[in-house]
Amino acid sequence: MAWPNYHFIDLSQDEKQVRRQTLDKYALYAQLSALVPVAIILLYRLARRAADSEEHKGDYAAVPSSPVLKERRNSTAGSWSSRSRRARWWLGEDVVAAGMVLGQRDQWVVGLLWTAWLLLLCVLETGEDYLHLTKRIGIVAVSQWPLQYLLSLKSLNPVAYLLQSSHEQVNRWHRVLARVTTTLICLHAALYLNFFVERDRLDRLGDPVVLMGVIGFLALNLLVTTALRPIRRFSYRLFFITHLTLAIIIPFTIMIHAAPAKLFLFEALGVFFLDLISRKMDTVTGHATIGSIPGTNLIKISASIPHTKVNRFRGHPGSHIYLSIPAAARKSMSATSISHLLFEFLFNPFTVAAVDEETGDLTLVARHNGGPMTAALGRLANAAKPNASSNTNEDKIPLAIEGPYGAVGRFPQLCTDFDRILLVAGGVGATFTLPLYRSILAENPGARVEMVWAVRGAGDATWAVTGKEAQALLRDNNLRLFVTGNIVDPADLASSRRTASNQAEASGAADDGEAEVEMSAMYRDRRRGRYTSQHNRKRPDLKKIVDDLFKHGQEERVAVLVCGPREMARELREHLGPWVKKGRSVWYHKEGFGF
Repeated sequence: MAWPNYHFIDLSQDEKQVRRQTLDKYALYAQLSALVPVAIILLYRLARRAADSEEHKGDYAAVPSSPVLKERRNSTAGSWSSRSRRARWWLGEDVVAAGMVLGQRDQWVVGLLWTAWLLLLCVLETGEDYLHLTKRIGIVAVSQWPLQYLLSLKSLNPVAYLLQSSHEQVNRWHRVLARVTTTLICLHAALYLNFFVERDRLDRLGDPVVLMGVIGFLALNLLVTTALRPIRRFSYRLFFITHLTLAIIIPFTIMIHAAPAKLFLFEALGVFFLDLISRKMDTVTGHATIGSIPGTNLIKISASIPHTKVNRFRGHPGSHIYLSIPAAARKSMSATSISHLLFEFLFNPFTVAAVDEETGDLTLVARHNGGPMTAALGRLANAAKPNASSNTNEDKIPLAIEGPYGAVGRFPQLCTDFDRILLVAGGVGATFTLPLYRSILAENPGARVEMVWAVRGAGDATWAVTGKEAQALLRDNNLRLFVTGNIVDPADLASSRRTASNQAEASGAADDGEAEVEMSAMYRDRRRGRYTSQHNRKRPDLKKIVDDLFKHGQEERVAVLVCGPREMARELREHLGPWVKKGRSVWYHKEGFGF
């Protein structure tokens, strides 16, 4: 079929009505077709679960070295399973250009395929009508907005529920779809501008209907620009506020510009506001004590929440919350100041480091990197009253806590589905891995699980070695801690300990015994004549750690979870790749909030 020769056609009213019906039909096709990939993935997972259940029905729990597993690996099904794992791993690799990560391969593959499909829907039955093509591209793009908004939701996200995923994992597809629809909107705007130029009708840009389209187009480009990684790193607050504000404004401008698209835009705004309402209803006020960890830039938060919600955190170790500072905790700010208003838009994610089994208090640990939220928490920590450790809520700081969130509740059964588990953390990333490590051992004390934790200084790990579990943690040989920064000279340790103890006593944050445990935990145990399990004074050799993980048996199923700096996760994945290519069964998860 030859490519249509589009040109400007003058249509009668009846012909315009037919064109309108065709535009609405293909917009509906485009919207409904977005459900097809979700349905395919869901059916695939159900079929795979049924096949696995049938395959293992009546089987004994074969050890990795058993002939049964070797025979299964060499079978046709085993060969296809190995190829499938290699393909999924390849699709998960980063796409890098000029030193910048531009997403993963699966995002590019799906994005290009979906763009091609939508462009096909934009062309079918347009004949040679230039304006039909132009309008079709616009309405097909807008037809994707309800799904695009849906993929960004945190609380009421049916796609995450159906796919047994988390909103962070689903959000990556929100970004893909946003790029696709923005590309179509830009093409729509370019074709219309060409029409005005060719027909010498640039004066129409001042018409209210056209002007609202121009405003919506410019606002959309501003939204996309502030979402770029360099802008987000420069000011995440700028990105977040711009994103939230324009996500509400743009649909209203498009409603005025293109009235037939109102249904799709109301759907998008509807799911957006329903999610906001759900999140608001799920937010509770926790009365917290906030303190700085001596010798570090870490802030420790202990917040009490209603007991009705504590069990949700107990059952999902490694989950995270969104924290905001309510007006009651911002009394030092003027109610009319810009800073006071901006805090209404700040909701920062923090992983729950621990849940106190007796009191139900949540422990959060944050690194003060100069951001507005951690800076405010630092000021609150410094301004804490001497008796802030008391049990009265009047002496504590109210914080708004929303959650729990995260993929942990939808993980495979780590203790039963895998033969070996490796947890890797960098810095405060241990707030994710350490609760998982403890949960795995609590469920199965004999589990083959190892945790590697790299910190810049010994003080960065002190939050984890306080309380009743401190000694058990220090004696655990399967938890290896690497101090990558400057090492404190033992001769200076006594002075450091006294300083930390004095600071704790002055602030009322801890007694002398607690400070003693914190400062002494990372150093030589003189009575045993050896270092504790946290004795590695160097960067972890991730390649050796990974190679050692796979040397025990060809049939072992391995789970690797990492939470830490982007470079650490990238290096770990690079070392896992060769083993996946050899056919080993590897399940990999990287926990993180940035993109």
